[in-house]
Amino acid sequence: MVSVQAFATPAERLGLLPAPVSVELIGGEYCLVPSTAVWCEPSIEPYVDSYLAGGYGVAGVVLRINPSLQLPSEGYVLSVNECGVLVEGVDRAGLLNGFHTLLQLFPKEIYAGGFRRACVLPCLRIVDYPAYAYRGQHLDVARTFSTIEQIEEFVSHLAHHKINTLHLHLTDDEGWRVEIKSHPELAEVGGWRGGDSPIWSVYGAWGERYGGYYTQEELRGLVEYAHQRGITIIPEIDLPGHSLTIGKIYPEVLCPVEMNTEAAAGYDKRNVWCVAREDNYRLLEDILGELCDIFPSEYIHIGGDEVDTSYWKQCPHCSALYKELGLSDYHQLQDYFMERVATILARYGRRAAMWNESAESGTLSKDVRIYGWEGLEECRKVAESGYPTVVMPGPYFYFDMRQSKNEDGHNWAGVVTLEKCYSVSLEELGYSERAKRNVVGFSGAFWSELYLTHSHKYDNYLEYQTFPRICALAEIGWMPQSRREWGSFSTRLESHKGRMEAMGISYRRGVPTKSQGRQITPAMEITTSLPLSNEKALAKLSAYANDFGCRTTRTCHDGDWILYSFSQPINNVTIELTTGYRHVPRGIFPFGVVELSGDGKTYREVAPLDNGSATILVDKPTHHIRLRSTATGNGDRFVYLQFPIIRVNPK
Repeated sequence: MVSVQAFATPAERLGLLPAPVSVELIGGEYCLVPSTAVWCEPSIEPYVDSYLAGGYGVAGVVLRINPSLQLPSEGYVLSVNECGVLVEGVDRAGLLNGFHTLLQLFPKEIYAGGFRRACVLPCLRIVDYPAYAYRGQHLDVARTFSTIEQIEEFVSHLAHHKINTLHLHLTDDEGWRVEIKSHPELAEVGGWRGGDSPIWSVYGAWGERYGGYYTQEELRGLVEYAHQRGITIIPEIDLPGHSLTIGKIYPEVLCPVEMNTEAAAGYDKRNVWCVAREDNYRLLEDILGELCDIFPSEYIHIGGDEVDTSYWKQCPHCSALYKELGLSDYHQLQDYFMERVATILARYGRRAAMWNESAESGTLSKDVRIYGWEGLEECRKVAESGYPTVVMPGPYFYFDMRQSKNEDGHNWAGVVTLEKCYSVSLEELGYSERAKRNVVGFSGAFWSELYLTHSHKYDNYLEYQTFPRICALAEIGWMPQSRREWGSFSTRLESHKGRMEAMGISYRRGVPTKSQGRQITPAMEITTSLPLSNEKALAKLSAYANDFGCRTTRTCHDGDWILYSFSQPINNVTIELTTGYRHVPRGIFPFGVVELSGDGKTYREVAPLDNGSATILVDKPTHHIRLRSTATGNGDRFVYLQFPIIRVNPK
């Protein structure tokens, strides 16, 4: 049992997370012993029995559904007195929520399963229900493949935190992860990239065949596994953009426009469906029909983000349709496309979910659920317009963002600390009552571009990035803003960390410390064989004045080079050399070497590039450092040049 220190509230004393609506400690204790019987509602019996290994008969622990409770959906009442434990849920979901709160009253070892030792529970009464119906977490398995076993483990962790929805991102430019039996090549070919695949390597695993996909049988098993734990899985097929993979398998789905592929070393980067091609909607009928057969969720997510409409402007068929419909903006063609896809879903009794760009015109049907990812203001706009809205803005809930300035992670939405995540307040951001009514809940997101190349540095990179930020998300979705308080959450989280350890969650334990030498910026000039989009940007880069980097106008070819020439020789330093973005291996030299020279004529090879980067020790006077590509093509139309980070070695 949680240590009974003098905390301000019963929830803090017990370390309950998320905090219940009301907790009343009534004095006294109930002692459970290994022979204590457990009886529960048959629909959750296997799940409960995996934690509480007890007999069934005259029970000391009873878990049952009681629809007569005067509580909202997912609500429950948990009572402990000197005679036993009673958990009543207004529905199945409520009963599961009550069970997860009950687990928090036990010693943390219960999360290992099969708990069979004596323990003492405090006598109490908890009445509880969520503030929001949707409490979700997104997981991208398209960029980096996760096994079914890995997803099931993640689902189990979500359930313990009363997260009730897993948004599974199954397709993107980099992979197609779901078996479609009427079109088996989608997964059999699109599930892999690199090697002999028509989809080139990107985000790691350079030069090898990487990936995988899920059979329909595996996904049905995953759906059932999640259902047992009170979690609905909402699948996403990203449309009409982010579709490079399907375009490689079925080029005819794309607009028939002439593409200059020279910048990408011959690689066609088109990734947007042709809106005017009727066969495309028949293909989507096949795909979505099978998807609906696998996933029983009310909503199917069909994407709608970051669509490059320039393809439609160049396409004679899309341009003709644009004129025929009398449109005034090519973005309205996306409305047309998404409405037609939503109509397909409606024939299967399902509703469409989309990213917030889909609702920008305001003409999209209000029956669509919108997921707001770009920012809180974008979420406010779509909610104000009348769309049911899931609030998941990147600057607060994108858990692939770095957690401190010097940690791994994406950076476009800034640093997303635990406290910043918890600070979200619709009231303080000016959401009207209408907008707040249309907020159905909150969701975190984990995009996996970095997963593949960072996982070797962590016990579990997914868990490191998402926990304990998911703990904050769970409380935001469960508690109204008026009851949330950072100090109380922090106190309860300290108690909860022991539970996470018992669950096997490799959560982030704090800001990592790095022993680094003093950074210096010796006078330097950067030159390259690659053509640049902005020569002045290279001059800034040479002056260590551009943290973002300098972009070229084509990808790398075998023999391309980047040269760092120093006015005075450098020595006794450690140098971090990077091609591509600093935080993600994209726009890189996939293969290459680092070479040093004293005279700029004779070079010696000192290290290979690993995912476009290398860290070297310079222990002899050196005037020139050269990065030389041994690869042609990197899956993009560019390379990013970066200035080196140079640190004096400690004596």
